[in-house]
Amino acid sequence: DADRCAAARALGEIGPAAAASAPVLRPALASRDLWVRVRAAAALWRVTGETEEALPVLLAAWEENRHARVDIAECLAEMGPAASGAQLVILTELTRRRRHNAREGVSGTHDVHLDEKLLTLCRAALARMERGAR
Repeated sequence: DADRCAAARALGEIGPAAAASAPVLRPALASRDLWVRVRAAAALWRVTGETEEALPVLLAAWEENRHARVDIAECLAEMGPAASGAQLVILTELTRRRRHNAREGVSGTHDVHLDEKLLTLCRAALARMERGAR
């Protein structure tokens, strides 16, 4: 699965020039592995610019695994207005008192960094959605 994640990430980095890879990415959206699904959905968005298949996968993964939220928020911020279906999820994250990576009795400086990154990406996604709605 690490190879599939790496391949999806590489295709996503290529962007629209890798649009022909979309048929290869689509089956990975149904993978048992959450990270394969997240990487494939982000890559599919980046190569096709279409959200109808990618966004539901990203939102389901957001709820399924809080540790995937930073990666997902990064993709949502890139999507801008196309990710407007995620607006409620992002607003909820921004108003949450208990942070996404808080664990009972355990914390570290890395947790703070990731949480700040998530909040920054959520704000960016929301701002891009709002700019696109005008």
